Amino acid sequence: MEKQLNDLSLLSNYQNRQVILNYYQDEDMMVKRDGFHFQSIQVTESALIFTKIDGNPVKIDITDYLYASINTDFQNYYTLRNQDNHLDIYFP
Repeated sequence: MEKQLNDLSLLSNYQNRQVILNYYQDEDMMVKRDGFHFQSIQVTESALIFTKIDGNPVKIDITDYLYASINTDFQNYYTLRNQDNHLDIYFP
């Protein structure tokens, strides 16, 4: 079950851990998967910026997604959505 998430700044509480990013197109077709360890997450009006352990940033443009939710069935699982695509963000 999903619950709407109005404030993505909650994600900045995650630090020094791993993240899995699953990108989906046409609702069910996974087109990209990325996983890495990061030090911190910065949340701006337009982006989520993960700072990897080696200092390199990974930027996700959140203006591409109209809706954010938290999955209440799984711990540490978030989804960003637009009409046809979505990004699942999971912190194992």
